[in-house]
Amino acid sequence: MSKSFPDDESFGDGWIDISRPLTIQTPVWPGDRGFELRQEKIGDLLVSAVATTCHVGTHVDAPLHLGPTGIAVHEIPLGRLLGPAEVVRLPAGCGAAGCRDLPLGWVPRHPKILLRTDSHGVDSPIVDGFSATSAELVNWLADHGVSTLGIDTPSVDVFTSTELEAHHALARRGMTWIEGLTLEGVEAGCYTLMALPMPVCGIDAAPVRALLKKIPPESS
Repeated sequence: MSKSFPDDESFGDGWIDISRPLTIQTPVWPGDRGFELRQEKIGDLLVSAVATTCHVGTHVDAPLHLGPTGIAVHEIPLGRLLGPAEVVRLPAGCGAAGCRDLPLGWVPRHPKILLRTDSHGVDSPIVDGFSATSAELVNWLADHGVSTLGIDTPSVDVFTSTELEAHHALARRGMTWIEGLTLEGVEAGCYTLMALPMPVCGIDAAPVRALLKKIPPESS
């Protein structure tokens, strides 16, 4: 007699995909290598290969991105990319967001914070105008126990930044950061986050499949 299991699809109920799909049209940072897909038919098999910048779509940066002494993607603790998280809405056009842009009286309830700015659409080119974070905000979040910061724009720094103050503040504070989320329509509140990269050794960034699942209010 064959053994039956619960329908695998039932385990996907309630999850929200907050990743940006990767296609050859996916915008990348000016000068970076765009997403390329090559496919060939070998007998009855389809064989695909891709080439791209590692900073494409929804991706996690590693401190190695900022210098040779930083850890690589495969060395980021998995707990930084799994578990309770909080989505926080920032006002439109906030630029490099500071503590003044947080909801009045708000303090983090979980160590992973995802910033929803609605300032960069899924297919928008990467040009000046999207919102980001300031070193001031990064340090305030770190002081309040935050270890992972995500944002729905291509970078934690504004497009015109040359010093990458937010990047360096995150690295100095030992934090992990995810860029390029898509949070349109996601309500502020508490969720379970999954955002795992492939364990490619020695790289400074990697695309992730990022998912959220609402945590019931009584559990958050």
